[in-house]
Amino acid sequence: MPPLRILCLHGYTQNALSFTKKTVVFRKCLKDIAELVYVTAPHIVPIPTLSTPEEREDDKLENLEPEAVPYGWWTSSPEKPHYKGFDESLTGLREVLEKQGPFDGVMGFSQGASMASLLQLLLERPHLSPIMTGLKHDPFKFAIIVSGFEPRDAEKMAWYTNKYDILQQKKDGDENDENKENQEPKTLFGVQGASLHVIGRNDVIIEPERSEGLLKHHQYKAPQTLYHDGGHYLPSNAASRQVYKSFVQSFV
Repeated sequence: MPPLRILCLHGYTQNALSFTKKTVVFRKCLKDIAELVYVTAPHIVPIPTLSTPEEREDDKLENLEPEAVPYGWWTSSPEKPHYKGFDESLTGLREVLEKQGPFDGVMGFSQGASMASLLQLLLERPHLSPIMTGLKHDPFKFAIIVSGFEPRDAEKMAWYTNKYDILQQKKDGDENDENKENQEPKTLFGVQGASLHVIGRNDVIIEPERSEGLLKHHQYKAPQTLYHDGGHYLPSNAASRQVYKSFVQSFV
């Protein structure tokens, strides 16, 4: 069995099956070091190719192949930025962590990347959401954020901008460190764990500037970035595969 386990969160209008197929190269390049576990969001969302409200009202999901059924972690709009359905998704992810965990890291694409970043923060600061209270799961060691973005929801944005105490990471010899009690408390904003951010220079769905906006919330451990010349997808060329493997390998 590979030494690491990674929770994988699909993008908006995808599901675990379709995301598994879209990331086959990513999965193969990590096969010796990580097991990838894919889960589906709880909310069925409108099919984006249906342009009118009437078409969306009448769409027949039962006629779709399983991998084509569209799911999302929440719904929102610029006019209504509150993340409707987020709490149900978080409850579902807590159950996954409890029943299928533990996980060493998380990977997400697009909306799933934004959720992955928030989940990384919430495992470090479970007091931020009553849903996470009492969860026995260590913080993620790392997150891989593909075409991620800052939340529009004001509550979630505030989670990043709060100031937090540094989480003590126990190391060999900590108990014998005579200077430990004399050290000044340290604080940070945002996420403490490591992260790799994959950004498409020609992404027209999540523009590079939106993805870059998330970087400032991952500054405690300087975020690693992988830029590619493509659009809204996870690149799979040789150079990208080497970055993924090297990043994940560093946590074995």
